[in-house]
Parts: sequence; C-alpha cells; structure tokens
Amino acid sequence: MKYIALIVFVIVQILLLPLTLIGVILLAYKLLFVSKKLGISATALSALWGRVIAHYLGTRKDELATKLCATLPNVSIVGFWLSFFPTYIRYKISPAKFEPGKETFSVTSIPASRSVYFDRIIAKQKNNVEQFVVMGAGYDTRSFGDLKNNFKCFELDKINTQEIKIESLKKANIDSSHVTFVDVDFTTEKWYEKLEKLGYNPIKKTLFLWEGVTPYLLENDIKKTIKEIKTHSVSGSVLATDFYSTRMVSNKGVKATNEMFLFGLDFSTSPESVLKSFVESENLTLDSFYFMGQASGKGALGVVTELIL
Repeated sequence: MKYIALIVFVIVQILLLPLTLIGVILLAYKLLFVSKKLGISATALSALWGRVIAHYLGTRKDELATKLCATLPNVSIVGFWLSFFPTYIRYKISPAKFEPGKETFSVTSIPASRSVYFDRIIAKQKNNVEQFVVMGAGYDTRSFGDLKNNFKCFELDKINTQEIKIESLKKANIDSSHVTFVDVDFTTEKWYEKLEKLGYNPIKKTLFLWEGVTPYLLENDIKKTIKEIKTHSVSGSVLATDFYSTRMVSNKGVKATNEMFLFGLDFSTSPESVLKSFVESENLTLDSFYFMGQASGKGALGVVTELIL
C-alpha cells in the first residue's frame, strides 16, 4: 500500500505544484516576516507546526495544537494546506508510523519526534510532582489538556509571545484560566523571582519542561539556567530538556529571524558517554533518555532527557 501511496503523492504533487509553491510562500511570509514584525519567535511556531503535522499524520494526536495554530496571526492555514495536502493524501492511504529509536529524520522533523519522548517523561512524572513549569513555553499546549487536572501550571516566555498566545487561546476557545503566565526575558531578568511572586512554591516537587531551547543559548547560559533551576526547586524535582549534536548546530539556525544555533554536544562517537559527562558536570542525575536520529547512520542528532534535580 505504501508504494501506491507514494505514486499518488507524486502525481498529486506534480498536478498541484503551482499551488504548493504558493502555499510555501504564504507560510514563509507569515512565519518569517510577520513573526519578526510582531517581535515573536519563528522557531516556536516551527515546533508547533511539527505537532500539527504529526496530529494529521496520526503519529501524535494534539487537537489543541491544531486549534491554537488556526488562530495565530503568524500562521497561514491556506498556505499550510496548499503545501501539506499531497503529503496528507499520501499518509491517509498508507498511515505513518512512529518507531521510537528508528528516526531517520532531518532537522525540520525534530519537533514531532521529540514531543513523543517528552510526553513519556511527563506521563511518568505527572503523579509525582505538584507543579509544572514550562520554560520558554512558546506555543506548547500541554498545560491546557489533561495536565490541568494534575497540578498547578506556569508558563514562562517573553511578553510579546505570551500576549499573542493568550489572545489566540481565547479565539480558539481553549480554557487557560488554570495557567499562570509569567512574562520574562531570560537574558535580563531573574525569572525565578517573578515565578515565585506569582505563586510558585520552591519546596514543592516540580516538573520543569525546557523543550527546544538549549541550541539557541550559549553553554554558559545553559549551565547558569540549570543552576538556577536547581537552586530554586526542592530535591527530587525533574528537568525534562533536550540537547542537540554539533552536526545539527552546524546548520546555523534561522538567519531571517536572527535565531541562531549556538550550543551542541559532540554525539558523533559515544553519544551516551558524552551526555552522561555533561549531566554529571552539572551535578544532575540522568534518568531516562531518548536519542534521536541514530538510525540515519550519521550519529544521533539530539537527545531528550529526564534529569533529576
């Protein structure tokens, strides 16, 4: 069936090529130029796109992500469907399967895969903690689903991103009344002071989610943030975060929005040893971890980690 699906995909793609190109242009305009005009992160939107695509392909369901995406000002839904429709048809004929540890993906398909691994860590920890803090939340939707019944939720991000997200959540009729939004510039403000003023309790076990952020930071800033999280949380709290290879970092990032890759770990040989060495240097305990992209034959592209504080 997958060969029939591929043939159909090629035919549809050729027939709709002019429309597909229009779709790509619409998406790029909204993603790069509108995001820049609004002063919000384009990479945060790319992560959301990954979850939306995974939802429609059936590899990771996220209805809230599709609702939020449809209301954001830097998204072109018309552009999305014009460019995505041939792929959608292909996988409707032959459904996609997510096989953990066997990804052969490129940089652009990371968000959909890593989200599955983060979901596993969150599911494992959700009954062991009392607070959920999303660092650099962007357009993550986990706080608005089943997790809202488990613990108190906090989302930290820049004010521009948060204002647009809150407005879009309202338009999408997604309840956010249980979430405390903490607007903060991580580079200039003491985020933990703002967090505590708005109700965060440092003596309660907490799950920190820090997804898709570390490659855009300098190594010293990453280590500083990890130290701050440890200092302002009780022992036994958890940091779920991801790190990427120097191979991925060499792709530089998104020049149009000045969001450049800055930090990576050398996973070309002995990736597990490299990861453990970094974690131990920060006095953390490594629990579960999931390397991504090893099946490509070029070494792991990144890793999602569960770190005990």
